Amino acid sequence: MIVPEADLGRLTFLAKGAFAEVHRVEEYTLPGDAAPLAYKKFIREHAAQARSARTTVGFRDNLSPSEQRDLDRFAAWPKALVADAAGDVCGVLMVLLPEDFFCRQLDDSGQMTTAPREFSWVISTAAQRAAAQVDIRDIEFTERLVLLAQLAYFFGRLHKHGWVYGDCSFRNMAFALGPPRLKVLDCDGAAALTDTSREQASTFFWDPPECPISPPPGQRRQQELQDDVTDVYKLGLAILRCLTPGKGAPSTRAVSRLSGELDSEGTDLLTRALSADRSTRPTSKELYLYLRGVVASRTSPPGIVHARVATPYRVRGMDVRVEWRITNATTIEIRTGSEAPITLDAAQHPDGCVFRPARSGRVTLEARNDCASVTMDLGELTLYELPAFDLSLHRLPTAHVPSMETFQPPSLAAVLPGRPRIAAGFGAVELPSLHVFDFVHSMLPVEPALMPAPRISAVVSEATGVVRASVTDAASDMAAVLHRTFIEKATADSSEGAQS
Repeated sequence: MIVPEADLGRLTFLAKGAFAEVHRVEEYTLPGDAAPLAYKKFIREHAAQARSARTTVGFRDNLSPSEQRDLDRFAAWPKALVADAAGDVCGVLMVLLPEDFFCRQLDDSGQMTTAPREFSWVISTAAQRAAAQVDIRDIEFTERLVLLAQLAYFFGRLHKHGWVYGDCSFRNMAFALGPPRLKVLDCDGAAALTDTSREQASTFFWDPPECPISPPPGQRRQQELQDDVTDVYKLGLAILRCLTPGKGAPSTRAVSRLSGELDSEGTDLLTRALSADRSTRPTSKELYLYLRGVVASRTSPPGIVHARVATPYRVRGMDVRVEWRITNATTIEIRTGSEAPITLDAAQHPDGCVFRPARSGRVTLEARNDCASVTMDLGELTLYELPAFDLSLHRLPTAHVPSMETFQPPSLAAVLPGRPRIAAGFGAVELPSLHVFDFVHSMLPVEPALMPAPRISAVVSEATGVVRASVTDAASDMAAVLHRTFIEKATADSSEGAQS
C-alpha cells in the first residue's frame, strides 16, 4: 500500500537518526486499522532505502493475519509506503511505539525530554541512570531473560521465512516493563536471503568476524553479505551484554564474563554463538528454546484454563460477553481486530467481562503478569447491522387513479329518433314539489294524544262478568254431556232386559 505524503496531515517530530526522521502522525490511520502511526521519512540515500522499504512492506503483506500479528507484537515493522508529490517513495508508516516504551531523560542540551527506552539502559548502572535522570528502575535478571527470549523468538521467526535482520544493536531495540516486552525498530533494513543485492550495515562493536566493519590491514572480509548466521552472532552479543551489565558491557565479546550466570548448557550455546567458526553456531531457534526453558523455571506465567466469546454474533451496539478462567495473571487485555485493546485488572474480573466493540474481527485475549504473558485466539466476532427504521409517510405507496372524462348521456332526442310527437295546447306542465321532509313531518302529531284512563270499578265489573259467563257456559256444557250419557246407559239396559 502506498500513501501520499500529503494525506498524512499534521505531524509531530519525535527523533532524528543518520538516515531518517521519525514523526508521529496525528490525523491519519490506515484503512481498517485504528493503530496510531509513526512516519519514518528518509533524509539520505533515498533510492537504497526506498528499495529496501518496498521489500519489507511486501514481506508483511504476504504473511497470514496471524503471522502479521505475531510480527507486530515484537517489531515496529513497516506497514505501508509513503510517496512524495512526484510519486517517489520517501518513507514508511509503522505502528507508533506505545507510551510505556518511552522514558523521560536528559537530552544533549541538559533539558528533560521523552525518548524511546532503548536497550542500552538494560546494561546501564544505577549511577549512569541517575546521571541521566532517566525514570528506569534496576532491571531484574529474570526480566532480562524474558526480553532476550523475545528477541531470540523474533530472529527465529525471520529466519524461518528466509529473512535476515542485519543491523542488530541496542539502539534498534526498545523495551517496556511490567511485564517485560520488546520492540525491534528499524526493520525496513531487513532483507530476504535470496536478495543478493541487499546492503545491510553493522553498528560498531556489533560486527561479526566474517564481515568486520574495518578488516585488518592486508586481510579481506570472509563474506560481504550478512545472513541468518551473522544474525545469530549479534544475538549472542546481545545475550552476553544484557546478562552482564555494567562497566565494559557495551563492547564486550568475552563469554568468560558470564562467570556462572548461565548453566553449562547455556554457556556452551553462547560460546558457540560467538565463535569465529560459523559452522559451530547454533540457530536462533536453539537459543530461544534454551532461554524459554530458563524463564519457565524461574517464573510462573499466566495460565488460561478456559476462555471463550460467549456471544460471538451480535447486533452492532450490543454488549459482547467474554468468559474466562485464568490463573496467575495481573492484567488481562482484550482486542478485537485492529481496535485499541481493553486492559482490565484480573483481580476485578475473575470470570470475564462485557464490552462493546465497534466492528467485527478476531478476538484475542492476552493474560500478563510481571514476568510473562500468554495470548489466546478466541475466534471471530460478527456484528450485524439493523436496517434503518423510517416512519416518513412519503415512503408509503400512493394510490394512482387514472383520469376519466366526464360522462354525459346522449340527448333523449338523439337516442329515440322515431319518437311520436305529442302536441299540447298548453305550456309545459310544472310538477309540484313533494317536500318530502315536510310531508313526513306533517304525519307526526304536534302534541301527544291523551287516552282517558278507565274507572277501576268498571274494569272489575267487566272482568267479573267475563269470568261468570265462562263458568256458566262450561257448567251447561258439562250438564249436557252427563244427561246424554245417562240416557244412553238407560236405553242400553232396557234392551238387555227385554232380550232375557
